[in-house]
Amino acid sequence: MPRQFLFVNKDADSSSLTRSTSLEQSSINSYVQRGRRHRRSGNNAGRSGNRARRVGGPSKRAAEEEAVIVDTPSTSASSESPTLEGRVPEKLLKGKQLDIPSRPHSRAQTVTPPSVKERPSKAQKPRSKSTSASSPKAEEEKGTILLLNSRINSPQDITQVIGSSLDPFGQSVVKLDPHVAKLCRYFAESYHPSVWNAERWGSADGAYTHLPSAKVVIQRAMQSEVEMNAMLAAMAARIENVDGIPNQGTNKYMGNALVAVRRRFSSASKDQLLLIMFHLYAGEAYRQNYQAAKIHMRAAKAIFASWGGLSQIPDPAIRELFIIGDLHVSAVLLEPPELPCDYDPGPYWSTTPLALQLGPEQELNDIAPALHGLTADGYLPDDLKGIIHEIRECAWVLRYGTVEPSPASKHAVKWLQWRSAAIRCKLLSISFSDASLEAVRVTLLLWVLITTVLLGLRLLGHRLAPKLQSLLRTAKNPYHQWKGRMDIQIWVITVGAMCAGTDSEEESWFVGKLFELGLPENVQLFREMQGPEATTASVLQNFQEKFFYYEKIQRPRLERLATLITVNKSSTNQTTDPVRYITPPT
Repeated sequence: MPRQFLFVNKDADSSSLTRSTSLEQSSINSYVQRGRRHRRSGNNAGRSGNRARRVGGPSKRAAEEEAVIVDTPSTSASSESPTLEGRVPEKLLKGKQLDIPSRPHSRAQTVTPPSVKERPSKAQKPRSKSTSASSPKAEEEKGTILLLNSRINSPQDITQVIGSSLDPFGQSVVKLDPHVAKLCRYFAESYHPSVWNAERWGSADGAYTHLPSAKVVIQRAMQSEVEMNAMLAAMAARIENVDGIPNQGTNKYMGNALVAVRRRFSSASKDQLLLIMFHLYAGEAYRQNYQAAKIHMRAAKAIFASWGGLSQIPDPAIRELFIIGDLHVSAVLLEPPELPCDYDPGPYWSTTPLALQLGPEQELNDIAPALHGLTADGYLPDDLKGIIHEIRECAWVLRYGTVEPSPASKHAVKWLQWRSAAIRCKLLSISFSDASLEAVRVTLLLWVLITTVLLGLRLLGHRLAPKLQSLLRTAKNPYHQWKGRMDIQIWVITVGAMCAGTDSEEESWFVGKLFELGLPENVQLFREMQGPEATTASVLQNFQEKFFYYEKIQRPRLERLATLITVNKSSTNQTTDPVRYITPPT
């Protein structure tokens, strides 16, 4: 590292690590100027007669060893100031950067450039012959001019001063090694925005309501051992189970957090305890330790009760974190949510101001027309009829509210996040003894999850697909239970295939079930009817649009399903005539 002045004039009470207050700047200037000649730039005419300062005392040795200190000259100063004329070589005035000594402990230790010839003055005596006799090349290498205001020679970032330390003042209760720092950044940059991902769709810059709270959480965690370890455990578990990157230290951080929470439970505030409980709850849920997650939820509910209920929690971000987490865990377990459903914003057009509506109120008959027919003929029960209508409304807002950022779309996607959450709560709160109706309920839940929740296809769909497979396997007489309605049965199975993990046993089972129902032959039949431009994917898309289909999310998995059908069909010899189960696309 080049020799420079590097000032660390900070402590834990400093307001900024990279900017100095006037008092700190004064201290730095005093340190630099103490015992040295200081020449001003010449821009201030009022001080032009005071540029040279006399050096007191007759010491010849001190005068010989005294440093030449020159402020960085501006354009006007370099051409007008007589103090620079004849003192600094022309190549230095043209901008050559020179090194700065890092620690000038005393006046005698500051290097004077021998290559710069000074005029004798009253304050200085001529230098000795031994000083001027050294070679010009050696003098140029050793000589320095202290350009104190040079941007290059000034620290550009606090890390230039503190080296590799992530916690220069030792304020964090947990050692901030690179891995801990990575997990903290993951919380602020990946996890926290993903919780409110739907709201970010309507914002041009990706902002969302609770964006500032991420920084507050990390700052507070640095002062609390239990909160920091709980947050690290949750982030490590998410990276391991969602992103698929092993060895993040989940067990270590979770163990540290559990030990610390027992020791400091009574001294933490209720706000802090709630966030600790949520991190522990989420960490256990990510690694599918649902029984432990439920224990943390019960502890959190006891704190809710001390406030007067979930709706009375002062911090809305914490309240929403618990609601969203509870819905995710309940969906995977196919159990009713632990928390009450008191966050439903209501129907879109009746609750949205006219100025923020995406368009006039719609009939919505063109969305999921196949399901509309099933509700009209009495096949689907009343409990599902109202929910299907609400999903139609969400599908319309999803289609038109994510086109481009605007005030209307920002309001729409926020409405969508909580309306879809209320729909999931309703679907989880009902159940049917008929396996076919249960399969329809789970499929509707799956579709809402994968289209409105970021973890839908990445995690929740993979964990729900086996439960849908189990429901379909338990049907003793499928044709009787489905009452001959093969269209909705095929839709349920295709959604299961698109939500299952790629190359998993569940995915293979769903694809095989589609072959049993004759789907590949029907797809080939419709391709022949529609002409050479039709593909397996286009036929499947036309079929999905008769139920629920969202292009932006479902397209990649639909194309994969089309490929699996094509590949398996080419390797399977079918001898039976196809039976038309799929309604021809209109």
